[in-house]
Amino acid sequence: MRETGGRFGPGRGFRPRRSLGQNFLINGGAVETIVRAFGPRPGDLVLEIGPGQGALTRRIAGRVARLVAIEVDSVLAAGLRETLAPRLAPGSFEVLEADILALPPDALVRALGASAAAPGRVLANLPYNIATAVILALLPLRPALADVMVMVQREVAQRIRSAPGPKTYGSLSVLCQAFARVESIMRLGPGSFRPRPAVESEVIHLTLKRPGGTAGADIDGFARLVRAAFASRRKTLLNNLAAITAASGRRLGAAEAADLARAAGLDPGRRAEEIPVAGFLALHEAWSARAGARGL
Repeated sequence: MRETGGRFGPGRGFRPRRSLGQNFLINGGAVETIVRAFGPRPGDLVLEIGPGQGALTRRIAGRVARLVAIEVDSVLAAGLRETLAPRLAPGSFEVLEADILALPPDALVRALGASAAAPGRVLANLPYNIATAVILALLPLRPALADVMVMVQREVAQRIRSAPGPKTYGSLSVLCQAFARVESIMRLGPGSFRPRPAVESEVIHLTLKRPGGTAGADIDGFARLVRAAFASRRKTLLNNLAAITAASGRRLGAAEAADLARAAGLDPGRRAEEIPVAGFLALHEAWSARAGARGL
């Protein structure tokens, strides 16, 4: 999703491009609610993904130390660069015309000038077809990033904040909750956007964290283990773990998978959707402790 901003956007002849998932936010009250919830501060380093016509951009620029806006649409990027940048202090605002998925995560941190000593913040209004991929790419960037506020399809938000048990709980739930504190900010219906999307939207706030233990040190390995546990939702944890291919190239097998689950204090007969985030963190600890199983 993208915002509409009026005076800083392109001319009246501009048409949203369906290929880029452009649905512009026209609800001014929602814009103000999002900005208040985000709480821009004078020393903040902010990365805005998908500024669109600048509804949020113009309410944040000038209130933070540095704002870097990443926009894939060349017309929108030029509009922000030409109309907003001249009003601001040199170096405080930059527009990067780029596809967010084509940029390495560390390049985002470098562009912002963020670090563990001065972590950056992210405000994102994304086309829904790339929202999950972008969120998962940002989660490991703690401590260089402190938090992410993002508008997503409500269905995705439900998956991100789901508790164990329902069908909404899956690998996305586990990864987001293991690496962030999740808070719902507001929900928006299709009428808040133009063109109207076919779905409802939700703004969520992710305060990033690094879990202790092996998961925090081996983020990629933890993500692979979680995804493997949810590989087939109909199967038990035992069956999904048994199908994992270890570093040696062999499959883990039922006996070793059962031992692994029990070492984590888990019932091998349960399904992944029944296991809380803490259980998956314990599972990775048990996995890492098995000398022959490193490199999932």
